Amino acid sequence: MTPAQLSVAWVLAKQPTLVPVVGARTRKQLLDVLGALEKPLSSEDVAAVEALLPPRRFPAAAIPSSR
Repeated sequence: MTPAQLSVAWVLAKQPTLVPVVGARTRKQLLDVLGALEKPLSSEDVAAVEALLPPRRFPAAAIPSSR
């Protein structure tokens, strides 16, 4: 999973009704980031990602989970 895929997959796991806006400049970048749709994160994956960074240094962690 690429960093772009991880970012989009994390947002979708936190808030499935949110539509992430990506800044792909090339078709290759767009196809890469769309790969996140095929690789959803489990709740354990989300917890592991969030454990890597303290919430105060990662403002998006404030997004409420819909699960």
